[in-house]
Amino acid sequence: MRNLKLSSRAAAALAGLLLTAPLATAQSAANDASTAERPTVWAGLGMETIVPFGSLGVSAPVGRVGTLTVAPRLGVDALLLLGPVVSADVLFSGADVGFYGGPSAGLFVAGQGGWRVGGVGGYRSRTRPDLGFFVEGGLRYTVLRDAFTGFVAPPPGQPSEPPRDVTLMSPSLRLGVTYRF
Repeated sequence: MRNLKLSSRAAAALAGLLLTAPLATAQSAANDASTAERPTVWAGLGMETIVPFGSLGVSAPVGRVGTLTVAPRLGVDALLLLGPVVSADVLFSGADVGFYGGPSAGLFVAGQGGWRVGGVGGYRSRTRPDLGFFVEGGLRYTVLRDAFTGFVAPPPGQPSEPPRDVTLMSPSLRLGVTYRF
């Protein structure tokens, strides 16, 4: 009789496992879907070299390269005194939480214009399912067109000095929040 009770307990346990396995699999799939990369709005403040700026961008996943998700980010950085910079970054990440990075490019659309190319990298996390934060650094080669036109008047009869471009390696640091759709 005792063997019968033991085997009925084992059968009940086996039946319980068989019934809960699909539930656990469905819950795991739901968790994977909640951590999958989704379109994201990025808003932050930072410093480019010594110039403060505010930024706003949007990224969306477009595919995968191996285990990394590829998400282009388009945005606008409003640099104090230099005006807006339209930027495009290609972010590679393993998940929507953790480290990311990739190439970056931008165009200065105010004044005489200019451009910058380089890379960005950072860390992002979430405080709620859709709300999070990020810390990002970057290093870009920046060219500001015709930034200096010559400050000294030329002597009479002499041509003025032609405008000169300013080129520099421009480090940046940005802190901000993210919102996932």
